[in-house]
Amino acid sequence: MTQSTWLKDRAPILAFALIAGLLALRMGLLIASPLELYADEAQYWRWGQSIEWGYYSKPPMIAWVIYLSTALFGDSEWAIRFFAPIFHSIAAAILFLLARRMFNPVAALFTVITYLLMPGIILSSGVISTDGVLFPFWCLALYLFWRLREQDLGWLGTCALGAAIGVGFLSKYAMLYFAIGIVLTCLVDKPTRAAVLTPKGAAFIAIAAAVFAPHMIWNAANEFKTVSHTVDNANLGGELFNLDHLPKFLGDQMGVFGPVAFVALIAGLLFLRPKSELADLGDAAHGQRAKETWLAGFIIPVLIIIAVQAVLSRAHANWAATAYPAASVFIGGFLLRAKGWRPAFWAGIGLQLVVGTLAITLAMAPPSWSAALGRDNDLKRVRGWEDLSEQLAREVERLQPSAILVDEREIWHGLDYYLKEHRDVPLILWRYNSGPKNYAEGVDLADLDDSRVLVASYRSHLRPRIQADFASWQPEGFVGVDLGHRSNGCPLRRELRLYLTSDYQPLDRTSDWVRQFKIEDEDGNLQNTHIDRPERCPKS
Repeated sequence: MTQSTWLKDRAPILAFALIAGLLALRMGLLIASPLELYADEAQYWRWGQSIEWGYYSKPPMIAWVIYLSTALFGDSEWAIRFFAPIFHSIAAAILFLLARRMFNPVAALFTVITYLLMPGIILSSGVISTDGVLFPFWCLALYLFWRLREQDLGWLGTCALGAAIGVGFLSKYAMLYFAIGIVLTCLVDKPTRAAVLTPKGAAFIAIAAAVFAPHMIWNAANEFKTVSHTVDNANLGGELFNLDHLPKFLGDQMGVFGPVAFVALIAGLLFLRPKSELADLGDAAHGQRAKETWLAGFIIPVLIIIAVQAVLSRAHANWAATAYPAASVFIGGFLLRAKGWRPAFWAGIGLQLVVGTLAITLAMAPPSWSAALGRDNDLKRVRGWEDLSEQLAREVERLQPSAILVDEREIWHGLDYYLKEHRDVPLILWRYNSGPKNYAEGVDLADLDDSRVLVASYRSHLRPRIQADFASWQPEGFVGVDLGHRSNGCPLRRELRLYLTSDYQPLDRTSDWVRQFKIEDEDGNLQNTHIDRPERCPKS
């Protein structure tokens, strides 16, 4: 038995052993993790307190998932994150089935390794995010759509394909890229086009639309707040050509997919062999090219669209994440025909394992470890919330306010979760604009009309504006937590200045209102005014 035959025969066992082993490891780490919720997770938890067809900035699936996990296990951090590693394991198993069907078991093993050891997936397996919720449905839709293309999908599978696409849309609007992939593969691939232009093709599209329709009805009844937030998030109101953003985007994608895997992906896409070069290579080579071209339909549009978005304005590293399930399968097939890349692939996987292990160790270790390595800034968003909330709870007990007012979205979500056992008064986010611009700002402001409001302010430049909305303003000290130091030595601190206020009478949010809180500096430039501004670190 040759080495390749041995690997081919045992690839399924190795792949599923890897899936099961990493799932067990990640579940254990998740339960033992000392990391607190970051703001987005706390927001999703709040949404998950009730079942709706939509929420302020996202479709409903992530809230439904958290509703289920917290109903089963309570409201602890690990319970909120419970399904994150499970969903990625499901996605990996489905990708194995797809890669084995498209190529062979060895390619499927490479696919599972690429996906589960992707830096973005290592991180996403420890937090609850919309990408993590989306991926199992995306992967299932990809697998079933390929089977439809092969004319090996019955009516039950066709219904499942439509449901997977519809639920994908309920998980994240990035499922739109899957629809683009369907259109693109229909244009370039005759078997796909033939499969879609059938009653089954019409059926899965109709089912997907029917599954997604209740969310759009909810949006219509709620001023399309979820859709409008997604448009706002594109941030296309500024300068619309920033070519210098492109290198950062490419670097971010190497960080998400893995440096060697991303370079191999780009190389494989750029050097897809044209038909003219395959004339003498037989049906196998033609079949390999057709499969890689088909997968490229679910990879290239995402990368191009997000790269353009990065150049026009900005793009977060994870915005192109939906390219990488198909990219993992692509890499599996690519390594079959480009065996010279395998040593580099294994070196890249080794590097990712080392870096991932160090990152996990740092996250699980005492804060003194991250301080010693100058990495406190990496973990500041998931530390200190419980301590800060306990301090504020004691101040609330002392001052007996009728409401708490904060001036930062992340602070609102952190306190909303970690004050849940200590708070009997409303928690409100002050509005800079005339109307709400995020979920926390949607909390009713009526409770501010009461006579005793405790302002817990994080932003010194917003304090003059908040003070102007109240008739009285009395300093009451501060609460705060030290979070270590930045890499330049400057201290990291989350501090809330406290002020007891009364008689809320908000000023109109006009251009004159904005200007009255500005002063000219020595160069004649307008600068924000501040109250109790923290001393700036000389090293910053």
